[in-house]
Amino acid sequence: MTDPFRHLRSITDELNRSFSVYESMTSQILKSASISSSLQQSLATQRALDRRLIASASSALATFRLADLTTNYGDLLSANKILSQYVSQASIAESVLSKVFADHNNLRKSLESITSLSTTRDLLSSLDTTRLLHTSLNSQYRLLELESLKFGSMIGASNVWANDLAATFGKLTSSYRDVVTAITVVPQNIAPFIATYAPIEYSLELDVIERVTIAPDDDANEDALPSIDEELASFDDSLLILLNGARDSLNSSNPDKARHVTTSVRELFTHIIHRLAPDDAISNWSTNENDFHNKRPTRRARLLYICRTFSCDPLTKFIEDDVRAALSLVDSLNSGTHVVQSKLTHSQLQAVVYRMESLALFLLKVSRG
Repeated sequence: MTDPFRHLRSITDELNRSFSVYESMTSQILKSASISSSLQQSLATQRALDRRLIASASSALATFRLADLTTNYGDLLSANKILSQYVSQASIAESVLSKVFADHNNLRKSLESITSLSTTRDLLSSLDTTRLLHTSLNSQYRLLELESLKFGSMIGASNVWANDLAATFGKLTSSYRDVVTAITVVPQNIAPFIATYAPIEYSLELDVIERVTIAPDDDANEDALPSIDEELASFDDSLLILLNGARDSLNSSNPDKARHVTTSVRELFTHIIHRLAPDDAISNWSTNENDFHNKRPTRRARLLYICRTFSCDPLTKFIEDDVRAALSLVDSLNSGTHVVQSKLTHSQLQAVVYRMESLALFLLKVSRG
């Protein structure tokens, strides 16, 4: 492993330790009901540490030579350079970012009077953006090993499926680079949305591929993900039945649970996208014949309709490639055509469920503009 890669790994490890310090600090505040000054002092100390780590990350990213990297790795490196600049400059008083990670939500609800102070909101927002950068930097490090392996090797994937998955993932990586690059030019109200959800979506796609290829040691981290339950309940609480069905199957001992899990999450996604973009609405919205096949809207047309309130082509393209990558994985695992489905482990299926939960939440957020 070359020096730049070692440097990047050490920074990622330091960020992990930084998060542990932060989580311990918030836990103590919740238990002891510390006063405002104590909270702000702790947050300021944490931000100072994270700012130093961000500067180190930017320095490490600058040492890579694109000529020595694969296309995917080069695209992700370019995205992380832009994201590190954005995070280092971000100062968002009314933070969209802070709604993503659950550790902040509990703190905010318990200390509403304290977090109403603008200085505290700024500090919390700064820490949120650091976590988004960490997600993307961690993806870059994980991609290093994955790029040298055959995708799906842990579940007996065929060469055809492995090559198709690699091609689909390559398109997603390219779109991720482009949408992160767009952060510097899009309206200010769109940039936080991109910075919030794009790194999570890319990371979860990478996570599923990683788990069916090299079997990581740790399980997918549910606590680090945004929850879809509340959003789904407000959209259509009947869809929670499908989601809970997938979760129940995941935790069951049913030998056929892989099929039940993949069928449930696929059906959930189909219901969501059709309700967000119903046939009649699209027919009234578009007269372009390319948006229809056999008189029904295409999936691309539905996604374009969902994204219609955003004037950001890179975001729309990223969403298209994100959906294509996720569904390609789930549909292949569901059919078992190109993979040995019986080999799917609990960890692999868990990653699939998280992946589809996140994608559904992403689309629900996009539809609301």
